[in-house]
Amino acid sequence: MTMKIRVIRNLKAARARLRDAAAAAHSTAAVARDRSAAELQEEHQSLESALDDAADSLAAARTVHDLDRVAEHTDVYRMSVEDAAKRHEVALAASELTADQLRERTRQLRTAERLFEQVEHRRARRESRAERRRVEDMTARRR
Repeated sequence: MTMKIRVIRNLKAARARLRDAAAAAHSTAAVARDRSAAELQEEHQSLESALDDAADSLAAARTVHDLDRVAEHTDVYRMSVEDAAKRHEVALAASELTADQLRERTRQLRTAERLFEQVEHRRARRESRAERRRVEDMTARRR
């Protein structure tokens, strides 16, 4: 079956655009993942600082209500860390998904490039044979 070079070239160009779109999506997801990791780190640091402050507050506590206030204060920071961890998990999963899609699109592009190279090679071989025949015919006529 003969494949037209224009069709193969268009297929290769379409696959390249799809790969580029997947690369852009992965780049965006990777930035979001990195941002969520930084936010998670910041939340951990704020929790650590709140726990350090809580030690002083616990030492100064005189009533059960003071202890409850310290617990509520630290719980707020713990919940913010949990929320940041969940957001980071979601961003990480999205980044892995886009990385998989990018690998798939890259594989498809490589396949299209190999197909293009095969068609180009066949076309060049046909042209070479035709040129050789023309040269042989011209030399045979001269004799």
